[in-house]
Amino acid sequence: MKKSETKTKSTMGKAGLADKLSKLTKDELVALLIHFSKEMKEVEQELVLRFMSMDTKANMASYKKIIRSSIKDNADRYGFVAYRQVSGAIDGAEKVMRKAEEALAQGQYLHAAEIVFCILHEMGDLLQCSDDSDGIVGGMIRECLDVIHHIAVNLDIEQDVKKDLTALFRLILREALHPLLDGWSEWQLSLMESAMLFLTSQTERELWEKQLMVLKDKNSNSSYFEEHAANLQYLVIQSYDGEQEAERYLEEHLSLTVFREMAIKHAIKNANFERALQLAQDGEEQDGKNSLPGLVATWKEFRYEVYKATNQREQQLALAEEFVLSGKYAYYLELKELCSPDEWEPVYHRVLNSLANGGKGYWSTERLYTRILIEEKEVTRLLEYVQSRKREIVEYYPHLISQYADEVYQLFQEWITESAAEASSRNQYKKVCGTIKHLIKAGGALKAKEVIEQLILAYPYRTALKDELRSIKLA
Repeated sequence: MKKSETKTKSTMGKAGLADKLSKLTKDELVALLIHFSKEMKEVEQELVLRFMSMDTKANMASYKKIIRSSIKDNADRYGFVAYRQVSGAIDGAEKVMRKAEEALAQGQYLHAAEIVFCILHEMGDLLQCSDDSDGIVGGMIRECLDVIHHIAVNLDIEQDVKKDLTALFRLILREALHPLLDGWSEWQLSLMESAMLFLTSQTERELWEKQLMVLKDKNSNSSYFEEHAANLQYLVIQSYDGEQEAERYLEEHLSLTVFREMAIKHAIKNANFERALQLAQDGEEQDGKNSLPGLVATWKEFRYEVYKATNQREQQLALAEEFVLSGKYAYYLELKELCSPDEWEPVYHRVLNSLANGGKGYWSTERLYTRILIEEKEVTRLLEYVQSRKREIVEYYPHLISQYADEVYQLFQEWITESAAEASSRNQYKKVCGTIKHLIKAGGALKAKEVIEQLILAYPYRTALKDELRSIKLA
């Protein structure tokens, strides 16, 4: 049957059903709905949510019941929700979330927040007894936090009822201390950020700051929490005490990455390059002692920016080459531009030789090395690289085939033979055959035929391998 015919019949069926339902009396429709709500739990839940009023806290018990029902339906007898059942387990939470969105649309922000926190509690419990490898439950929690933040951002402090604002502020503060969030510093910080947006008085600010200190004590071993909490405190000082006090706070906390970076950017923007350079060098020293190479590199990049802005060419050259040897392509282009043609030749060969030997040991140096070889048409060096890493032949043969066809075919044959010897499953056999197809694509159909025949003779009892090999089209 054609799709158009199926669609027409389906539409007619729905129209016919609607026509028949419209002829039922009110009592008959009520009876029908009650019947289906008893037969199907989903129908009952939808009806309960549909007719539930917005302004009663008694509804929270119904919301919990709906959420827990879908969790129970998808859990094993021990209460654990397996990986494949997680999406079904949050079905009830998604239904209740729609009720929160309805409350939001009606401007009932406090009630929406209460529903969201109800969902968050249940999802927090589910997180402890489920395989959430895909982050579905975590995603639902993140959605809850996003709704709270949406409320905080969109509430008009001047126009909305002060009573509701205060209640929301205290509710969010209380929830940030909920035991379910212990160990989840990102979520605690999200709520503290939302609560920060409700601050309207010194009393509320003191309450907020006191709670931030409580959470800092709870997360005393988390540098992540320390840094992000300090940034929230900075924003509060900036908003309520002014730029001068905020600047003082920043200077007192330069050991934190966010503030050092802010201070350096501010110094560069104001052409205070001496200050920016000192801050960058101090950061390198501090984070070098703490064995944080990523941050050391960040401060070096700021130092490079200062050298560039102040035309300190020799310092630029030294740092650019260092960055190249750590695998950063952008600085290869900078280095090349900085050098005159006479200077470039020895620098170029020094860099290539160093990258060939592993550069500074970063994983990205190999990729940078081959990228440069391809761009600079260093085909012989690229061949030498691939000869020492045969598995790379599949990626790099297009750049080698025109000059080194025989060597390319030889590398393909060697790699196919080696990988076939290690293969032991059909999926692995398929990969071997995939490499053979690349050999054919490279113009080596005759070589491919030889290697296929060799493998069939070498492994007479590997039926799956022979099936895959015989399925390869040589032309």
